[in-house]
Amino acid sequence: MSDALARPEAGRFAADGVALVRFARALSDAASLDELEGAFRPGFGPMMATPMYGFYSLDSDKPVIEHNVAVGVSDVFVARYIGVMDGDPLLAESQETGRAVYNLGLMSEDEWSETEVYRAAYSTHTMRHVLEVPITDGGQPLGALHCATSDPDRNFTASDLRLAEAVASMLAISIRKIRGREESERALEQALAALELTGTALVISEPLAPELRRNPAARLLLAEVVNGEEVLPSLLTRRPGEGRFSRRADVDLHGGETAALHAHSQPVGGDGLVTVLELKRPHPGVDPGQLISLTPRESEVALLVAEGLSDREIAETLSLSRYTVHQYVKQIYRALDVDSRVALTRLLLGAPVGVRRS
Repeated sequence: MSDALARPEAGRFAADGVALVRFARALSDAASLDELEGAFRPGFGPMMATPMYGFYSLDSDKPVIEHNVAVGVSDVFVARYIGVMDGDPLLAESQETGRAVYNLGLMSEDEWSETEVYRAAYSTHTMRHVLEVPITDGGQPLGALHCATSDPDRNFTASDLRLAEAVASMLAISIRKIRGREESERALEQALAALELTGTALVISEPLAPELRRNPAARLLLAEVVNGEEVLPSLLTRRPGEGRFSRRADVDLHGGETAALHAHSQPVGGDGLVTVLELKRPHPGVDPGQLISLTPRESEVALLVAEGLSDREIAETLSLSRYTVHQYVKQIYRALDVDSRVALTRLLLGAPVGVRRS
C-alpha cells in the first residue's frame, strides 16, 4: 500500500470521531471473544491503513494464548511467530514499557532484518514496519495488539502509535468485561447446581429473555398455587437502585388452603435476578386470642416474626422502612409482655414463654 493511499485514509479516520466511537461501541458490545473478533476484524485495518494486523488474548490462568486473531497473514507465519515470540524484542519492549513499540523506532531497518525473530517469522511476509502494543489491565498482561506492512514507504507515525494504544485500551476493557461475565456465569451456575441439590425452588430472570427460568422445585411449588404463574412477575419487580429484596403475596392453594408466597431475590450480572421461592402456610398452632391486643398492622408484623422473617425482610414484604418495623416489634413486645422474637413466637404458638427479663 503506497503512502499516497495510506495516509489520506488514516487521516480521514482520525478526523472522523464518529467512526472511532462506533468502533469502540462495537468492541464494548462484544459478549464473547468470538464476538470481539467479529467487531475487530473489519474495523481495525481500515482505521490503521495497514494490511496485516491482529491481536491475541492470554489465558487468565496461565501465560499461553487463549484466542488469536490474525488478518492478512498465513497460518505458517502465525505458527512460526508463536514458536519464537519469547525472543521478540518488540514484544519485550512493549511489555516492559507498557507502550506501543515501532520496530524502526527501536532499531534500524538493517538491524531489524538481522534479528532472529525477523528471519524466523516476520520475513515470511517481509514485514518491514511492525507495531506492537500491549493489552494490559492494571499492569497485568491480557494480550497484545499488532499490525504490520511490507510497504517500505508506510512508516508508523506518533499519531499511529497513540491510536493503536487507544484501541489496545478498548480491547483491554472488552476482554476484562467478557472475563468478568464468564466468571460470574460460572459462579452462578455452580451456586445454582449446589442449590438444586438442596431442593430449593429457584427462578432466574435474564436480561431480555422472554421467559423466566424455573428449576423443577420452583415448578412444583408454583403448581400448588392458584394462578401461581400470574402472581410471580409482581414478586420479581425491582425498584430503581434496589439491591437484594424480598416480596410476599397472600395466595390461595389448589387444596383450598391459603398461604404466603415469599420471593427472596438477588441481582446478578447487572440486570439478571436469581430468586428463591418459599411457600409458607399459616401455622396451625397460632392462637388468635394472643393478637386481640394488637392493631391489624401489629398483628401482621407479629405473624411475620413468627414465620421467622427478619426486620429487613418484613420491611421489604410490607413496603415499610426497617426503622418502622423495628418500632412495631417493640410495641408488640410491650403489648404482649415478651422481650424477644423467640418468646413472641412461642407465645403465638401457645408454648411456655418463661420468665420475662426486666
